[in-house]
Amino acid sequence: MESFSLFFIYFMSLILGLVIGSFLNVVIFRTEKDMDFGGRSFCPKCKKKIVWYDNIPLLSFLWLGGKCRKCGKKIHWSYPAVEMAGSLLFLLAAFLVMNGGLNNFLSHYGTTAGLLKLFNQSPTAFNLHKFSFIATLLELVFLWSVFATSLAIFVYDLKHMLIPDSFTWMAIKIVAVFNVVSDSLLMLNIFSAKNQSLLMSVSEFAGSKTALGFNWLSEFFGIEEKTFLEKAIYLKSISGRYANTVVEGSALQGYFIDSTPGKIINFILETRTGSGLIIGLILALIFFAIVFFSKETWMGMGDVKLVFFIGFFLGALKGLIGIFLAFELGAIFGIALIVLGRAKMKTALPFGPFLLAGMLLALFVS
Repeated sequence: MESFSLFFIYFMSLILGLVIGSFLNVVIFRTEKDMDFGGRSFCPKCKKKIVWYDNIPLLSFLWLGGKCRKCGKKIHWSYPAVEMAGSLLFLLAAFLVMNGGLNNFLSHYGTTAGLLKLFNQSPTAFNLHKFSFIATLLELVFLWSVFATSLAIFVYDLKHMLIPDSFTWMAIKIVAVFNVVSDSLLMLNIFSAKNQSLLMSVSEFAGSKTALGFNWLSEFFGIEEKTFLEKAIYLKSISGRYANTVVEGSALQGYFIDSTPGKIINFILETRTGSGLIIGLILALIFFAIVFFSKETWMGMGDVKLVFFIGFFLGALKGLIGIFLAFELGAIFGIALIVLGRAKMKTALPFGPFLLAGMLLALFVS
């Protein structure tokens, strides 16, 4: 039954990705032309409205042989390419979320525990499965939304070397909503008194799950994994409500420390919102300095807003890794173009696609 459920989720992700990719084509085209988003789709060549059966993502393109039914002009290859990219990205999002690749145990199981607390449910095995599924569904919708907006930014910057502010701000708002909701549910659980049994039950449940865990990549970057219980108790210790019954006589007893300004900073970094805002602002300031001193010859203000979004989304560790990978990918691609005679040292390239590619790769760091 579980394998069938996974297959259904993956299949629906492919179909939904195609539909969203088709919608993104409309958004990108109408943003380019400064048009409103009302009305039916039409052929950009002959301006004739497209009937519904000629507007089925990817299938209509293949059925019509890549040409408009009305005027016979070729449909640009970028349209089916965006639809296919949307489909593959949505499938990747489902794979990451269903295998624990989006969040660490603190974020996902903190949300699960917060939902249990919010609905005043006892931590039975059934409820843990049910609320873990709800948390997974929230993550899936969130990552679908992030990937959709990222794809729109990727394509637009690739075509015009420009990132529309409306695209970037939409991405930032999506991340802000998810981060605040996720952290609020975490804090609801952590700051609640007498929730030791809930922490233990959720921790045992989390330990029974297998995360995606590309451990070799995490070890390369020096990232140490911590369990849900360790981090939950650490945050609880900072809140001043010590869960002595959980840690007394255990290896975690030494985890308790007095609340100091340094520990408060660590507490902020443990949250999605706090970690994201800090690294997002730092990256944005660095990129703003590059833009300012280069007078926008190296990169533009759109990249400044984009790196804030990436930092806000990935958090401190993954955010830095994503930017590092972006520069590496940009350098490799640029050198390859020069060697192939397709570019020169002063040839301008859009940096947004490399930033988004780095962001995507950073998600594989557990």
